Amino acid sequence: MKIVYILRVFAAKGGMERIFSDKMNYLADVAGYDVTFITYEQGSHRPAFPLSDKVRRVSLDFRFFTLYAQPLPGRGLSYLRMRRAFKKKLTATLDALRADVVVFSTYEILHLDFLLDLPYRCVVESHVYRKEVSIFSRSAPKLQRWIQKWVMARSLRKARKAARVVVLTENDRREWKGYTNLTVIPNALTAYPDTVPPTAMRPKRIIAVGRLHPQKGFDLLAEAWQEVAPRHPDWSIAVFGDGGDRERLQALTRQLGIAGTMTFMGATDDIYSAYMNSAFFVMSSRYEGWGLVLVEAMACGLPCVSFDCPYGPGDIINDGENGLLVENGNVSQLAACMERLIDNSDIREAMSARAREKAALFTKDKVMAAWTNLFENLLST
Repeated sequence: MKIVYILRVFAAKGGMERIFSDKMNYLADVAGYDVTFITYEQGSHRPAFPLSDKVRRVSLDFRFFTLYAQPLPGRGLSYLRMRRAFKKKLTATLDALRADVVVFSTYEILHLDFLLDLPYRCVVESHVYRKEVSIFSRSAPKLQRWIQKWVMARSLRKARKAARVVVLTENDRREWKGYTNLTVIPNALTAYPDTVPPTAMRPKRIIAVGRLHPQKGFDLLAEAWQEVAPRHPDWSIAVFGDGGDRERLQALTRQLGIAGTMTFMGATDDIYSAYMNSAFFVMSSRYEGWGLVLVEAMACGLPCVSFDCPYGPGDIINDGENGLLVENGNVSQLAACMERLIDNSDIREAMSARAREKAALFTKDKVMAAWTNLFENLLST
């Protein structure tokens, strides 16, 4: 089985990059597939996560991002020229590899939708819920946003031609109206620790993980923590992740008077150690594709407090059993649930065991069995 994954760039230490690397490594090392990984804007960036020596790397040097420096009137023509050359090079590469299945995400579909018109077995992965797939940029001028939305909608319609579109939750599946080629496969854990320390032995630290972006709602988390922190000066929040919102968020914590107890730690290569050294996890996202960080935290024995945002947390957290679900965007309720776990170590300990049980449903062997079954079925048709 020859599988080709395509990603624009593999440089940021984000959830999707880790998910792609885990899948490729498993398929190459465990399933014995012939795996090739193609990037086209990687440049000199180092890989975000380690890849197996068995994963073949191909880098195509087509930097679409450079076109944004051009004036808008001529940008379209430059894009069409680059896209034509990109199509020629990429299809020649895929033909030379004799790919059985080509996999890419909805984040890449604007540049790769032409593959859906060609005789390849394409699998398109969605890593965010359906409504957000259509939103290309909130900060662009109004006319540009309208054009981008129209182009994205056109590309997404082509996804009906894909061999399969894979989404992460049943709730999101219902949002993809008019698509008959949908499959639900959740994300897999990178690892499932054999043992975890009791919550009573852990530091009085709350952990949050994600890129520093408005989607992740760390501004809402800061507002909630402002309500809780004065009553619990021996507790703190550590936020792991990088992104463009760092300065804005740090300024917000200073403004709210919580800069000393809410710290932005940056990205880490050992997030599991960070989980193990925390008492519980909080997710303040406005929306998600699924919520891999929730399952990772649960695998490390952490109860989770999360907004019940679309989509993912409601599929993962059993409210009151292995964590607490909060009305989406309700800052005061988020604060109250965080304080409930701070004040009740016995609840944290009981939820810890149940969190581990839930996370065990998403181990790599279980989830990747669904992927290999999908690929084998596609090849037999």
